[in-house]
Amino acid sequence: MSRRTIALLAALLIPATACKRDKKKVEYIEEGSSQLSTAINVADPRSSIQMLRGFHDLESNAWRWTASKFAVALRPPKDAKTGGRLYLDFVMAEAVSSKVGMPSVSVTIDGKALPPQQITKNGPQKLEWDLPPDSLLGEVLNVEFSVDKFLAAGTVELRELALIVNSMGIQSVKAAPTGAK
Repeated sequence: MSRRTIALLAALLIPATACKRDKKKVEYIEEGSSQLSTAINVADPRSSIQMLRGFHDLESNAWRWTASKFAVALRPPKDAKTGGRLYLDFVMAEAVSSKVGMPSVSVTIDGKALPPQQITKNGPQKLEWDLPPDSLLGEVLNVEFSVDKFLAAGTVELRELALIVNSMGIQSVKAAPTGAK
């Protein structure tokens, strides 16, 4: 082929390959508390702004170890007039419980303590706490978790290890119908 033919083919092919880029959805997020979510998945990069402290690096693109104390910022559900439910979706690792026993998890929301809950088994599970409507006021809730039994840093590795967390959040609770028993 002549140089002129090669140049002509190149001129035709370059724009065609440039048009084959993946079309990504562009999302605009307003500044301020409106970018906070009522729930977070620790694998979602958008959630990193809500993970305040106590989370280790993402592993297997799905979960994170936590330290014994970890905290998140959550937006209360707008429709939580009758209260809500805080949940923590996690895995209790046998590697931790076999060395320190089964821990309990305590929570405070904006400094108000909720009853601690005892973990009773290994494996995937979910803990839930009922929240009264007055605990869901404001635009941002500071939710702090504390695990009483954990592997201290240096025991197995350099990090302090408590729970393997997948997600957490606050769901609104619908009021029971009038006359329901």
